[in-house]
Amino acid sequence: MSASARSSDNRDRLVTSKPGCCRVASVQGAMLVALFGSAVAAAGADNVVFQNDLAACVTPRATELRTETNIVSAVVDFQGHKPIGACGCMSALAAYTSSVDVEGVRQTVLEGIVALKRMEPKTLVLAAEPALIAGRQVHVRLTCARPS
Repeated sequence: MSASARSSDNRDRLVTSKPGCCRVASVQGAMLVALFGSAVAAAGADNVVFQNDLAACVTPRATELRTETNIVSAVVDFQGHKPIGACGCMSALAAYTSSVDVEGVRQTVLEGIVALKRMEPKTLVLAAEPALIAGRQVHVRLTCARPS
């Protein structure tokens, strides 16, 4: 038995008592990511719509959607007009919430914080599971982050 075969068998034993089960699950998971990831990528950055509470200070524009493993993210260019403190924020941190409409009801998918001290492209994570947003328009609300 080769060294790589031995290490593969050892990983199976460490994870489960049934050798080979996890490889099948990971292959199935990879196929789902490929399926939903391609559906998300096909929708493109045009499917990301911003509700921008900081519009007087910054303008976001999604330029690309990416899917890696199960993580769906958008590369967003931020054009600054003035510091977000001028829009009522207590720091250079902005909060964002990604959501989708499911049967007429807005469903929050993920929330995060992004630093807007320097206006440069940022990667915003939109979903931890491609199926949650596949085939749907993604709404991203941008607001001031709560003070710590």
